[in-house]
Amino acid sequence: MSNHKLTPLEKFALRAEDFLLTRLVPMNRPGALFKWLFKVPIFFYKIGLPLFGGFILLLTTTGRKSGRPRHTPLEYRREAGTGNRIIMAGWGGDTDWRKNIEANPRVHVQAGWTKYDALAEKLTDDEVADFLAEAMRLNPRSERIWSRWAGEPVRAEERESLLCAAKFFPSFRLKKL
Repeated sequence: MSNHKLTPLEKFALRAEDFLLTRLVPMNRPGALFKWLFKVPIFFYKIGLPLFGGFILLLTTTGRKSGRPRHTPLEYRREAGTGNRIIMAGWGGDTDWRKNIEANPRVHVQAGWTKYDALAEKLTDDEVADFLAEAMRLNPRSERIWSRWAGEPVRAEERESLLCAAKFFPSFRLKKL
């Protein structure tokens, strides 16, 4: 993954994420309040102010049942060497956007001012383990988040624990078309 140095805004976002995910977000579903909060970046993207573009992208999938565009803000990381964006599903992967991607992997991405069509490619467990290790390197306190959501200890230095946790965090590479 990237050796990107975090900006003050990114550091603040990681601390806020840690607080939200370890103390306030329910384990099984985001709940009504958090569904609303997680949609706030959509508003900023739609009015032309992508304030969160350095770490939150706007993913547009095609609804698997409705066929209509569905917009989801997601935290992302850039993949070293390729610049592809990597996204991860929470809640054991039980998210609508993941289900939509699996039904139709052609998506639209907006990250900041950059917009493009992409193909979502599922990562292997090894790649997800690498992603988790990188996230823990950038934010060592995230070990608590991953452990809480995986339901078992996840340790950055223990490859086996990362591989076991990978099944709880389906992840995708967004490759520009």
